[in-house]
Parts: sequence; structure tokens; C-alpha cells
Amino acid sequence: MRNLTVIVCSILFANIAWAQPSPVADKKSATPEAEQETKYLAFQIFTTYTPDPKDAQALSNGMRERLVPGTAALRNYVEDIKQRIGTVGGPQTRLAVMLGPLCFDQSDPEITQFVEKAFDLALEANVAVGFHIDDSMFWRSRKDLWSDPQNVEALDWDGTPSMSRRLDWSKNPTEAPPQMCFNSKAVLREVQQRGALLGKAIQAGVNRLQQFKKPELFAGVIVGWETMIGQDFKTGKYLGYRALLNRGLSRERPPKDMNVELESVVQEFIERWTTGIAEAGVSPQKLYSHTAFLPRRAFNMGDNKEITYMQKSKDAAYSQHNHFAPPSVAFGEHHRPGFSTYPQPGLFEDIYELVEKRKQVGWASCEGTNMQPGTGPGQTGMNMETYLAKMFNHGATLTTIFSWGIGGEAMKNMDYRLCTENEEALRAYRKFLKGEPLIEGTTVAGLQERLPPKIQKIQKELPAWIQTTGNKEAAALMQKMAEHLKAKNFEEVEKTADSILKMMGEKP
Repeated sequence: MRNLTVIVCSILFANIAWAQPSPVADKKSATPEAEQETKYLAFQIFTTYTPDPKDAQALSNGMRERLVPGTAALRNYVEDIKQRIGTVGGPQTRLAVMLGPLCFDQSDPEITQFVEKAFDLALEANVAVGFHIDDSMFWRSRKDLWSDPQNVEALDWDGTPSMSRRLDWSKNPTEAPPQMCFNSKAVLREVQQRGALLGKAIQAGVNRLQQFKKPELFAGVIVGWETMIGQDFKTGKYLGYRALLNRGLSRERPPKDMNVELESVVQEFIERWTTGIAEAGVSPQKLYSHTAFLPRRAFNMGDNKEITYMQKSKDAAYSQHNHFAPPSVAFGEHHRPGFSTYPQPGLFEDIYELVEKRKQVGWASCEGTNMQPGTGPGQTGMNMETYLAKMFNHGATLTTIFSWGIGGEAMKNMDYRLCTENEEALRAYRKFLKGEPLIEGTTVAGLQERLPPKIQKIQKELPAWIQTTGNKEAAALMQKMAEHLKAKNFEEVEKTADSILKMMGEKP
């Protein structure tokens, strides 16, 4: 009994890829208002730093050969998605492409011309378009801004500027332009101008769609690209001191809670962007924030080799680990909340809880697919239908899938694409676009979350219960559970654990 938890957990985690989801009907929690809207299944198309939208790797290497893809390349990309899925959907469910990042590295004329081109493409291909705005990451060409220390985040109360930002997009951190200070006067002025420019251009395209009686071909705008206050590349230090200094705080006059203060800075920055776009005419129902967070449950699990995406930082507080962008900052007056949704223990539950608590109508998965980065296909035990159901069956009005077509033919076997473009995924896309109910199956992630606490409770309380009651049936159930473990039948392991807990008078 002493090592039961260790044995069960190690076997469970070691064989996690082998557990198969079993379909169960999901209880929908979407609001009636969201149910009446058109819902969009979108695929991200990268549009920066390269003439080929399939070259997503160019995002962080500083290329400036061309800042938007050519019309022919873009058209071919959209047609590939459309033809392989085989349907563009109907009035309530639409196929879409999300174009971006649209960023500060692009000039005003490039931005407006590209938005106009995108709406042309929507009408030509009968595929909805949306736009994904990078709010602060890609501004390498804006030396006029980042050469001024007032516009760059600081490492300390002395205002020491960070020279570059760390991006944890792979096992080896990537160096990016310095972290933008979210509340400097010059940055706020630029955000206001760019938001108005984008809002005006996008609303002009929406008006064109309405003239052609095709308003459903506008999927919306994701405002931000995992908005956060990142870390310094060289030292790994958490940033944000410049923003605090701008709020009149200092070493001598520190905030009551530094984390809460910086969360407020992030939330206000998101609001500044979305307010400007909404004031230009774009409906707030079509605007989404985009944050990324490690769910509380995964964070509390500590160092776990099965959790690879946003692995817990050593000694970091929850807010700090999430770069001062926990899920609560995604909500605002002029936009709907949006999140990255690579599966993690507790991620969807955290989203559902907040959406229900705030009585939010509509939200978005702004980035993701049915795998954790770094784990490989199948490791979450979540097929694409279940993944889509976890959004659309719970009030999401937009789901953006990352990785379709990235790298072209040479990269067709990369893990992300094996998840996104396989036959089961294509069937799930078609099912959604035809308006058929999505079935949400049980997942390995769910078992991974539920089983260890149950085993721990049995380990702690069963010996005393047997001694008190003299009941020997529990020993037979323990043997049965061991046999199910050996057979890697984890659903039966859980059922048996529940039987033991029920026998003990405990709630499973």
C-alpha cells in the first residue's frame, strides 16, 4: 500500500499515449446568444517577413525580404485548405483563415493594402477571413521607438533597459526585440494610431462584404499575440519596472502587490488596442484578446515531465510565471476573451469557470491544436473532434488551428501537421462545418488529472478503514485494479478506484 500512488502514477504517465478516448455526449454549456451566431473554424496563415506564408520560421529571424505574401501564394494556400476539407460550411458554421501577424514592422500602406487584398480573397474563394494582430512583439524595424529607453521595459527600479526579449517557443529560447513598455506615452500614441488605421481598413472590408450580402465572410480580429510582459533574454529576469515607474511607483514607494499591478498594465494595454479598433467601427463581438496561461492545476502539479508547454518556472509565482497575463486579463469591455489552447491539465476547466463566472457570451481559441508543444501527436489522448468540442460545445465562437501547411512539402511530417492534417482531423472539420454535433470524448489528460488524487486518498485512508471494518473485499478490488493497470486499461482503473472509495463511504 505504501508505494501505491507512485506505482499507479508512474504506470499511468509512462503509458499515457496508449489510452484511447471513448466517446461520450458532452453537456453543452454554450449560451443561447452564442449558439445563434456564426461560429468559425479558422486556420492560421502566417503573413510576415516572407513571400511564402508557409514559412512561419521566418517570424523570428529578422528577415525583411518582403513583409506580406504575394496574392498567388496566399490564394494557393487558402485553396489547399478549402479543397482538402471539402466544404466551406453554412450559415451557422464557416471555414475561415486567420491572417497575421499584422505588426509594427509593417508600414501603414502595407497594412491597409493587405487588409483590402484579404477581403478580395474572401469574396473570391468564399472563405471567411480574419486578422491576427501582433500588438508588441515584432517591432524590429521601429528603431525610432525602441532606441528610446522610455519605450522599453526595465530590469530593475533603476530603469536599466532590457536589450532583448526571450521567446520560449522551443527547447532553446529565441531572442526577439526588447519588451515594449505598455504604458509609455510614445507607445500608447502608436497603438492609438495603428488601432485606428486597422479598424478603418477592416471596417471598410466589412462594408464591402455587406454590399455583396456576405457579412458571414468576416471571422473577426484577434488583437494580440499572447500578450504579456516577457522576460529579459540575457538574464531571464522578469520585466515590468518601466511600466511601474510610469505609474509613479518606485523602490521607495513600491506597489502593494507587484503582480496585481502588472496584470493591470497588461489588461489596460489590451483594452487600449481593442478600444481603438472598436471606435473605428468594428463590432466588439468580432474582437478577441489573445493570452496564454498555464492552468492552476498544471501549475500546482509542479515539475512534471508530462507537462511540456509553459513548464513551471522555478520559484515563480503564478502571475509571474504567466508573465502577468493570467486568464482574467483576457476579459474586457470592447472585446471577447481569447486564449492559446494547447491541451494542459485543467486548461479548459479554468476557461469554462471564468466564462461562466463573468457571464461571458462568446470567446475564442486564438492558437492551438490537439497536442502540447514538444510532446508529439497522440500524447494528450485527445482526437481533433474532442478538441474542437472543448471549444465549440462550451461557447467558443472562433477556433484558430495552428500549423496547417507550415514548411510546405518538406515539413509535412512535422508533429503539428500530423495532428492538424490527418484524416481524423479532416473528418472532424467536415463534421463541424456541416453542423453535426461534436462528440467530446474522455481524454488521457482527464485521467491524468483525476486518478492520482483518488489513489492518494485510498493510500491514506484504506488501511485504517480495513482495520476498523474488517472488510476484505477491498483487497480483491486492489488486485483487480493492479490487473487493469497491467493491461493499460486506465478507464477501468478509475472505475475500480471509484468502487473502493464508494465502499469506504467516500465520494469518488
